[in-house]
Amino acid sequence: MLGKVASIVQKNLSNLQAVGGGLAGLAGGLGGALFDKAKNSIQTNAAAAKILNKSPLELGDTSPMSHMKQNPYEYGTVYYPNDVQNLGTGHYMFFDILETTTVGAALGSLMKLGAEKALKALGDDSAAAQVGAGQLTGGKSATFKNGKSRIQSTSSGINAGGGRHTRVVDSIILYTPAGLKTTYTVSHSGKETGILGDIAGLGSSKNPLEAAARLGEITTKVGVAVVDGITQMAQLGDFKSTLQKLTGRAFNNNLEMVFEGVPMREFSFEFEFVPKNRKELDSARKIISLFKFHMHPELGYSNDFVVPSQFQITYMYIDKQNTYIPRISKCVCTKLDLQHGDESIFSTFAGDELGAAPIYTKMSLNFSETEIMTKQKIAEGY
Repeated sequence: MLGKVASIVQKNLSNLQAVGGGLAGLAGGLGGALFDKAKNSIQTNAAAAKILNKSPLELGDTSPMSHMKQNPYEYGTVYYPNDVQNLGTGHYMFFDILETTTVGAALGSLMKLGAEKALKALGDDSAAAQVGAGQLTGGKSATFKNGKSRIQSTSSGINAGGGRHTRVVDSIILYTPAGLKTTYTVSHSGKETGILGDIAGLGSSKNPLEAAARLGEITTKVGVAVVDGITQMAQLGDFKSTLQKLTGRAFNNNLEMVFEGVPMREFSFEFEFVPKNRKELDSARKIISLFKFHMHPELGYSNDFVVPSQFQITYMYIDKQNTYIPRISKCVCTKLDLQHGDESIFSTFAGDELGAAPIYTKMSLNFSETEIMTKQKIAEGY
C-alpha cells in the first residue's frame, strides 16, 4: 500500500512540473480547454503537495529522495516535547529555517507569477490566490501572534536586508534549555606607533621646551634607526641594543591600544530528547534531521556549492517574544554533536522497521551570527 502511495506522489510531482512549465506561457492568451486542464492539475497537485510534506516515517520509506521534493525534510513546523508551548515555565524557542534562494528558485518564482497572472486574466481568482499564496511552492509564514514577522533583517555585510535567505521552509520549536549565555566581544590590541607616535604627540606639548625635547628625541630615533639598519645589514650587531646598554636609556615605543573589529557572536545550545511516546520519538528524529540537512551545503549542477541554509532563533515566553533575553540575528549552524544513549549505558526502545531508537539522545548545537554587532543593533535589543 505504501509503495502505491509513493508511486502516486511521484506521478503527481511529474504532473506538477509539467503544468508549471506550461503555465509560464499562459499570460499571452490561452484557450478554455487548455486552461481547464491546467486548473484541474493545479488543484490535484495541491493535495499531492500535502503528501509530499509528510516525513519518511509517515510514508514508511527511508530512502530520502524516492518520493519527495529536492528537500526530503520539509515538515512545516516540528516541535518537542508535545506540550512545549504549555510547559510550566512558559519558555520555548523558535528555530526558523531560511533556505538559500538560488537562480533556479528565482526562475520558479517567475513561473509562479506567470501562472498567477494567467489565472487572474482568465477569471479564476481562487486558483490564482492559491498560487500567489505559495501553497504550491512550499513557502510558510513565520509571524508572532500580533502578525509581526519573526525574521529579522540584517543591517551589515553584502547581503544586508535579507540577501539569499528570506524563504522560511521549516520551523522547529524546542524547550528553552538551562544555562543560556550571550557573549559580546570587541577586539582591541596594543600596537607600537614608534616615531610616528612621537610626531603625533608633538601637538600635545605643554611648552616650547617640552616640544624641543620631543623633537630632539625624534631626530635621535631616526638617526639610530638608520644606523641600526646599516649595522644589521652588515651583520655587525644590534646598534640600538648596544646604545641602550651604553647610555642606560631605552626608547619609548609608544604602545597604543587600537580597535581592530567585532567578531561574530556565537551561541551554543544543548537539548535532551527522552521521548515519552511514538509521536515525540518521530519529532526528535525529524528535528535532528532538519538541523543536519540545513547546516550543510548542496552540491550544484556545475560541481559548485549552494550555500547552507540560515537559522532565525527567537526566544519565546507563552505567546510573545521574550525581549528580556537579547535577540539573535540570522545565524549559520557551525557544529552539531549527537550523543546516542546515556553515558552510563546504551539503552534503546523496542526494535521496528528502522532499527532500535536510543531512549536518550543529547543534541549540542553551535551557531554563529551572520552580521556584527554595532551600537545600532544593540539599541534594537540584540
